[in-house]
Amino acid sequence: MSKENSAPLSLHQLEIRISQFLRGGVLFAGALLFVGWVWMLINSGDVLSTFNEYHPQSLSESIQWALIMNDRALLMSFFGLVVLVTLPVIRVLMTGILFIRQKDYRLAIMAFAVFFVLVASFTLGIDL
Repeated sequence: MSKENSAPLSLHQLEIRISQFLRGGVLFAGALLFVGWVWMLINSGDVLSTFNEYHPQSLSESIQWALIMNDRALLMSFFGLVVLVTLPVIRVLMTGILFIRQKDYRLAIMAFAVFFVLVASFTLGIDL
């Protein structure tokens, strides 16, 4: 087999790994969310009762409250949401790496630009 035939196979394997990573990440995040929500349901009995009144609260206050109250179910749900939200960002990063391996540098630059914009928007948009 020549190098020309092995390169597309390697890129195809990388694309397969990316899709497997995303599938596994979604399943992992879904499992964390499901376990956290069931755990909350078992602990409190009525999970929707907290939605009767709206109290705006920053993410850091919510996490601090969950840590103080030792609410592991809520922390698990938060972690599941974090995993779920970061998967598309990781996908963009992996796509940039894939474009570099394909020697398509214009698309790689665009993918990395999108990655940095996503990271900046998440870090600037979090109300700590």
